[in-house]
Amino acid sequence: MRILPAMSLRPEDSRLPLRVAGAVGLVAGCVLALQVLLTRIFGAVLFYHFGFLAISLALLGAGGGAIAVYVRPQWFPAERLEWLLARWCAVFSLLLVAVPLALVRLDYTFHSTVTVGFVAVLALACLLAALPFTAGGIVIALAVRGYTSSIGKLYAFDLAGAGIGALAVVPVLWLVDAPTLVVALGVIAAVAAVLFNGAGSLRAVTLGVLGVAAVAVALSAATNLYYLPPHVSVLPGSKPVADRWTPLNRVLGYPPPKGSRFAPLFYDRVYAPVPVWHPGTPLPNWRALKLGPQSVGYALSHHGRALVIGGGGGRDIENALTSGMHQVDVIELNRAMRDVADGPLRQYSGSPYTLPGVSVKFGDGRTTLAARKTKYDEIHIGFTDTLSANSAAAFALSEANLYTVQAFEDYFDHLNPGGILNVTRLRHLVGDEALRTTILTLDALEKRGVDHPERNVVVLLGKDIFGEVYGTVLARETPWTPAELARIRTLAAQRGDGVAYAPGGPYKLEWAQLARAPSWQEFCSHYRLDVCPPTDDKPFFFQMTRLSHVGQATPPGYFFSVDPFYILLITLGILLVLCAFAFALPLFVVRREARPPLSSLVFFAAIGLGFLLMEIALIQRFVLFLGFPTYALSVVLFSLLVFTGIGSLISTRLGNPRRTLLAALGLATVLIAASAYGLQPLLRQWISIAFAGRVAITVALLAPLGISLGMAMPIGLTRISRLYPGSVVWAWGINGVASVLASVLAVAVAITWGFPLTTLLACACYLVALGHAALGRWPAGDVRQQVRFPAPRSSGTPAASSSARR
Repeated sequence: MRILPAMSLRPEDSRLPLRVAGAVGLVAGCVLALQVLLTRIFGAVLFYHFGFLAISLALLGAGGGAIAVYVRPQWFPAERLEWLLARWCAVFSLLLVAVPLALVRLDYTFHSTVTVGFVAVLALACLLAALPFTAGGIVIALAVRGYTSSIGKLYAFDLAGAGIGALAVVPVLWLVDAPTLVVALGVIAAVAAVLFNGAGSLRAVTLGVLGVAAVAVALSAATNLYYLPPHVSVLPGSKPVADRWTPLNRVLGYPPPKGSRFAPLFYDRVYAPVPVWHPGTPLPNWRALKLGPQSVGYALSHHGRALVIGGGGGRDIENALTSGMHQVDVIELNRAMRDVADGPLRQYSGSPYTLPGVSVKFGDGRTTLAARKTKYDEIHIGFTDTLSANSAAAFALSEANLYTVQAFEDYFDHLNPGGILNVTRLRHLVGDEALRTTILTLDALEKRGVDHPERNVVVLLGKDIFGEVYGTVLARETPWTPAELARIRTLAAQRGDGVAYAPGGPYKLEWAQLARAPSWQEFCSHYRLDVCPPTDDKPFFFQMTRLSHVGQATPPGYFFSVDPFYILLITLGILLVLCAFAFALPLFVVRREARPPLSSLVFFAAIGLGFLLMEIALIQRFVLFLGFPTYALSVVLFSLLVFTGIGSLISTRLGNPRRTLLAALGLATVLIAASAYGLQPLLRQWISIAFAGRVAITVALLAPLGISLGMAMPIGLTRISRLYPGSVVWAWGINGVASVLASVLAVAVAITWGFPLTTLLACACYLVALGHAALGRWPAGDVRQQVRFPAPRSSGTPAASSSARR
């Protein structure tokens, strides 16, 4: 490539001031926090499987902003760097104020089929949400272009800011609603704008933007200007008596409709009926609660101690108490469920969580249970799920870890001799849930050494308050006796719709096919849906769509809403097209002599793909270990980003950059490969340690990986800035665009083949980067040597920087 001295630019001419580095960190923190907040907003108004859109939009905006800077340099003159940074940061701030104002006014009415109107609303919501991400991406891309000589320090501040944003936004969500927090990010972005141009001509403008953002926050807190209307199925005109935002979901409580015995309690768009009960009157029993089949297990067990995983607004608690259990321990994932049921709904519910004999612990069911040595006469899980997004894994459900083979083995470990595991799922909702629970139970018993697990399992049928059929699976480690089976059949007929599966029959519906099959393995491999047992490596209980179903006119099994697997694949296809467009756009816009060869960008695409694939897999791995999806999100992201920032900071201080990069990538690939199958068993051994200890272990485990990965980007950008001057922003953008694809690809691979393969795919990406670093071209001499580089040029456009003409 020709070197043109007249257009030369020395990166060392632009030193990184501390205030600018701090402002970049603030912008990065806002971008990461906005990603989390939009995940919560999309989860509240749509369904959990749309949450991953926020991740994709964030990465797409960041990558798109960088591509825009590269293909249209005349729009971003390098000689006015701080002025540009301040201006675009002010735009970022104003968009953070304006976009939520529009998002809360869209009609997100959602049905079980994709309509043109819904697609239009979703497209508009995505377009609006992408705007602030793009503005933030432009700010960071401009900083990367302008301060390439200090890329290690700049990248460290960028990552540290993002890590702090990930850590800080989660606890604040317990106190402030998500739309108001988005507006509050506008204040932080305005502060960054002031820092970028603290004494320049834009100072008055940036201070004015800061004032606008502050006023918007005040209006959001004091008025309904930014109020997001609930999108739940209640009677027209009903107003909630409680509206609580949490990092897990938005909890809404409504008074009971006239004539109803249940007060609606919603977490996002999922319904939990709170039984109406007034102290001084008898507690409602299984008949009033419409939980007859679930009560059969209590009738067969010793009336001692029961564990309820997921209180569900109190219905399962009251069923256990009125069925004779003396002590009921409850594990509730979301504290707001208890707070609303026992608080604003107290006049209707009678405070079920504080009834005599009831104790409540907040946390993940498995993590909390693993820390206990208590044995129970019955463990009950009734319809427990939130259908809410783990903000990073996006498609993974926050309670997916409750329904795996390893989880059921844990439950059996905590039962007294003869104790019963009592699990209820709907027959059809997101698939054949009750049938999959049956097969899951058979597999767990088999793995515990039970030769004929079908002798230990019965399935009872019933109807919920909406008339939907559900199945209650009762299981224990000893076979049911003929006398017990006779009693079960009698009680099942009296309290529900009879037996669907039991030793000796009867066998009904799909359970009849299971009974006729040579084995449950043979049955599930040929069944119309994927009802094979989920494991901790593939904990997607609610995903039963097979790849072979794609393209069918009437795909089987999903009744809850639009099948999220199809949404996922459609989104993956859209992102593939967008990524290809972003990758190819400079080929048509930028003059060939100003472009690097495409092979030089492989490195940045590989580390972009690899990092996000690994990040999503790690967050899912630590959900069970840390006990809350939000804790996994914040702690894992914070640890990875902060230690990656440390790696970036020290990358330029370790001598020969080529040897440093090869050693760092070599260590990273070994650590990633080892984590694919070695991390989960390790975490299971430490799951009973106190929470503070588990957080410390998480940070310690992620530190070496983060430090090694943090060296790739700054060394790679410094290298490409010397080899192909002016291409730094394109490389940065390609990294962001590849991350967009990875955010959805990781989930698609995990759902289909499991998280170990997702992790190995990340390892393969870093191996590609390692090979490129080892075999690719490197500049001669010390990368820190001062040399003149040409600025990027687009077709027919003068040089981007006139300040370099010295």
